[in-house]
Amino acid sequence: MPCSNAPFRYPLGLPRLTRHVPSRSHAYSTQPRNPQVHKRPNYTLAIFCGLTASTATWAVTRRKPERLDAPPNTGRNALTSGARVEIIGQDHGPNTDQVSTGTSTVPYFPRSIWLPRSGGASEEGKSPALPAGIGAAQEEEEYQLLGLGIRKVSFLRIQVYVVGIYIAKGDMGRLQEELVKASVGSGASTLVQGEKEDLKKTLLDGEGSTNVWSEVLKEGGVRSAVRIVPTRDTNFSHMRDGWIRGIDLRGKGKEFEGEDFQKAVDQFKGMLGGRGSVGKGKVLLLGRGANGALRAWVEEDTGGADSKTLTRKGGRMTLLGAVRDERISRLVWMGYLAGQNIASEDARRSVVDGVIEMVERPVGTIETQVV
Repeated sequence: MPCSNAPFRYPLGLPRLTRHVPSRSHAYSTQPRNPQVHKRPNYTLAIFCGLTASTATWAVTRRKPERLDAPPNTGRNALTSGARVEIIGQDHGPNTDQVSTGTSTVPYFPRSIWLPRSGGASEEGKSPALPAGIGAAQEEEEYQLLGLGIRKVSFLRIQVYVVGIYIAKGDMGRLQEELVKASVGSGASTLVQGEKEDLKKTLLDGEGSTNVWSEVLKEGGVRSAVRIVPTRDTNFSHMRDGWIRGIDLRGKGKEFEGEDFQKAVDQFKGMLGGRGSVGKGKVLLLGRGANGALRAWVEEDTGGADSKTLTRKGGRMTLLGAVRDERISRLVWMGYLAGQNIASEDARRSVVDGVIEMVERPVGTIETQVV
C-alpha cells in the first residue's frame, strides 16, 4: 500500500472514542483557576458546627445543679423565717413606674419597691402580712433602682435571670457621699467631668471596683436590696450554689478565716437549702440592712401570673430567714458589683451609670431614683 501524508480519518458512522480530561490548575500552570470548583460550600463543617452548638445547648439546659454539703434549714422559727409580708412594687400593672430589662421573658422591673423596715414587726414574724399601701404603719421603706442587667451563662449567652440593685431612698445621700469620698477624698461635694471618668474607669476595673465597693459596703449604713427574677425555671440549690462559689472565690485572707465565718456560711446555705424550685417569673429578694445583716424573701406560689410579664400580681412574699454576719451579704453583693468574674457585666455597667449620675449632683440633693 502506498504511503500517504494525508491525516487518518474515521469512517463515516463510527463514533470517535474520546475521554474528556478536566484541566487542572497547578502552581506552575498559566491556566486560571475554575471558581466553580474552589468555592464549593463545606457542608461537612457546617453540619459539625450545628451539631456542636445543639449538644452544648442541651448540656447547659439539662445540667443538674451541683449539690453542696449544706444541711436543710431545720432551725426555722418565727423570729427569722416563715413570716408573710406584702412587698409593694411587684405588680407590673399600667400604673407602675417601670424600667425595661432587655428581655421579653421578664420585660420590666419596677423603679421602686417597698421592703419591711429593718427590725420592724413584719421582719420578726409578728404580722402575717402588711396591708397593701405605701409605708403602711411606718413598717415599710422605699428602695429605688440603681441598675439592672441579665445574668447569662456559657459561650451561648443563655439567659438565667434578671437582677436589679436597689438602694433605700433615705440612704442615697450616704452612698453618694461614700463614692465621692472614695474617688477624691473627704471634703468634696461633687465630681467634675474628669473625676467622674476616673471613677467610672475604676468601678469597671476588677481590682479598682473591689477596693471601692468593699470599703463602701464595710462602712455600713447604706441599706440595699438585690431583686432577682428567673427567666427560666430553676431551684434554690442552684441559686445557692452560685452564691457560695462567689463567696469562696472572694472570701480570701485573714478576715475570712475562723470558725465564726464558716458558721455564717453554713447558716446561709441552710437558709436556702431544701426549698425546692424557683419558677420562671417568681421574685426572689435579698435585703442588706444598715449593719450588713442579710434577709431573704421569695414570692409565694399563688398562681395567676400575668401573661405579659410572667410576674404574679400582688404576690405575697415569705421571709426565708436572716444571716447577721455582714461578711456574707458583702461577698454576695460583690458578686454583682466588683471583681473580674461577676454574675452580670450588664448589671455592673448599669449600676456604674447610675452611680455616675449620682455623683455629678451635689451631696445631699439626691431625692429621686437615678435609673
